[in-house]
Amino acid sequence: MAENVERLTEESSEAMEDGEGRARFLKNPEDLLAMVKKLQREGTLEPQIEDLIHRISELQQGLAKEKSSKELGETQALWEALNRELDSLNVEKVHLEEVLNKKQEALMILQQHCQARESEAPRLAAGEQLKDLVVRHKDLWEFSVLEQRLAREIRALERSREQLRAE
Repeated sequence: MAENVERLTEESSEAMEDGEGRARFLKNPEDLLAMVKKLQREGTLEPQIEDLIHRISELQQGLAKEKSSKELGETQALWEALNRELDSLNVEKVHLEEVLNKKQEALMILQQHCQARESEAPRLAAGEQLKDLVVRHKDLWEFSVLEQRLAREIRALERSREQLRAE
């Protein structure tokens, strides 16, 4: 038993020499618990050691709770950040849907204008052809009127010439 206590004392003093001291036991209570359980199996533990085992178990549970609490806090913070991001994305989605609707409406109006112009194009072409025909008809009519007048004047001149010859 004295050997085991000496070994435990040596190991704890080595831990102190490492500059870790109690912090090492608090950081690695599993190592201390394993050592104590080994001594317990050998039957060399005193009642105070049983209290130490109980205290180590409490420390392990406390560390586990602390770690769980920290992880829970981190998870909640991440959850909140993700919810804010989701809200932001939903706002952006609504804005983009509004922009899309406006652009689709503008596209529909442009397509209607394009269809109206396309259907108006043949009518405009026919109108231009009609104007051209009217101008040609007018020119022909004017030519015809001039031709008739010229023919009358020629006949009148010929009559005048015939009369002048006859005199």
